[in-house]
Amino acid sequence: MKNILFVCTGNTCRSPMAQGICEKIAKDNNLNINVKSAGISTFSGLPVSENAIAVCKEIGVDISDLRTTFIGDINLDDFDRIFVMTNSHKIRLLSAGVDSKKVSVLAEDTGGISDPYGGDLNIYRKCRDQIYKGTENSIKEL
Repeated sequence: MKNILFVCTGNTCRSPMAQGICEKIAKDNNLNINVKSAGISTFSGLPVSENAIAVCKEIGVDISDLRTTFIGDINLDDFDRIFVMTNSHKIRLLSAGVDSKKVSVLAEDTGGISDPYGGDLNIYRKCRDQIYKGTENSIKEL
């Protein structure tokens, strides 16, 4: 089993959407992976953004039970791959000593995934769709 971690800033929008989407892709394709998400600037236990929950629900992904996890509360060595949303997240993890072979920017070829926080549902849908495509492509590499 592969252990995958998705990381963003607050773990309320992008990385929980990525976690839910990745779990759906894994289930639909019978892939044996374990998926988690975390944030580099958050506290553990906060709820996920209502807009993130809503746009994921539109595609049959339920992330309503997810809660934020501060990256300092987990052991990064437990993960085979870590997908971050931006290059600045990658730099932060590398400076913390995470193996560079484990860390990739999701949708790096298109500049990563912009933060939808504070945006309307259309902004969240665009973000969700970018995450979906980036996750599909990244899972193929495993």
